[in-house]
Amino acid sequence: HGRQVLVDEGVIAGELHDGATAHPIGSAVADVTDVEAAVSGGCRREPPAADTKPRVKELVSSLRAEPRTFNRYAGRDSVLEVVTHRTQAKLARIDRVTQELQPWLAESWTASADGLTYTLKLRPGVTFSDGAPFTSADVLFAFRAIYDEKMPPILGESIRVGGKPLAVSAPDASTVVVRFPSAFGPGIRLLDNLAILPRHKLEPALNAGTLAKAWDLSTPPSEIVGLGPFVLKTYQPGQRLVFERNPRYWRTDERGQRLPALDRLTLEIVPDQNAEILALQTGKIDFTQTEVRP
Repeated sequence: HGRQVLVDEGVIAGELHDGATAHPIGSAVADVTDVEAAVSGGCRREPPAADTKPRVKELVSSLRAEPRTFNRYAGRDSVLEVVTHRTQAKLARIDRVTQELQPWLAESWTASADGLTYTLKLRPGVTFSDGAPFTSADVLFAFRAIYDEKMPPILGESIRVGGKPLAVSAPDASTVVVRFPSAFGPGIRLLDNLAILPRHKLEPALNAGTLAKAWDLSTPPSEIVGLGPFVLKTYQPGQRLVFERNPRYWRTDERGQRLPALDRLTLEIVPDQNAEILALQTGKIDFTQTEVRP
C-alpha cells in the first residue's frame, strides 16, 4: 500500500521514535517501540469524519519468537520488551531520537545541590488498567522487587551505582525520593530501565518469594494489568498476541483526545523471516518489530 506510519502516541507523523525509521510498508521495515497512533492510507481505517484525518482502528505486526514470561522483573528479551512497552510505563523515559529525558509517570522532579537526591512528584489521577490507583507505594514495590535476593539480578544490577542500590522513600502517596549512593552523572536517566508493575497484583508473590514465577504464560490476560497504552486481551501460543486500547491510559494528544488513538494491536508470531517478508509484502502485517536481514 505504500503506507506511512504514524507512531509515538499520535505525536509524530512519518517519524518513528525510539530509534525506528519509517519506510513504505510492503518494501521495508518499520521498527516501532510505541505504536499508538495509526497508518495514513491503511486498510483497517474507518471512513473519516469531515475535516479530520483518517483514523486507523487496528495495526498488525509480527514477532519472531514466543514470549517466555510477561513479568519484566523476571526476564529480559526482545519479545518481553515489546510487550512491556505496550502494557507498562516508567517514571521517566528517554526519547530515543532526541535523547532527552521525558517526564512520564513522574510529572516533575527536583535535585538536591549535591546531585545525590531527587524528589519526584507523581502524576495525579493515574490508574492502572483495572482501575486501581497508581501511588508511590507502587514505586516502592518496584524497587523492592528488583533488589530482592530471590529475583533474577536482571534489573537490580542495572539500577545500581558503584554496585550499591538506590535508596527510595515515599513521604506521601504522590511523592518519591530517590537517593544515589554516590555521584552519578546520568542521574535519574537510570529510571528509564524500570517499568512500574502493579503492587496490588504482585506483592503477594513477592512476599511469598515466588515473584520470579508470577505472570508466566499461563496467567489469564485479565490479571496482567498495567499503566501503559494497551492491555493484553488474548495470547494464543504459537499464533499471536492481541492488545486492546487501555481506556484508562493517562496520556492525551495535542487536541486533548485520549491516547492511544489505536483500538487494537495484533502481534503475529512468525519465526521465519521469509514468511515474515511475504506477510509484509502481501499486506497481512503492517510492519515488523525487527530489521530484516538482506
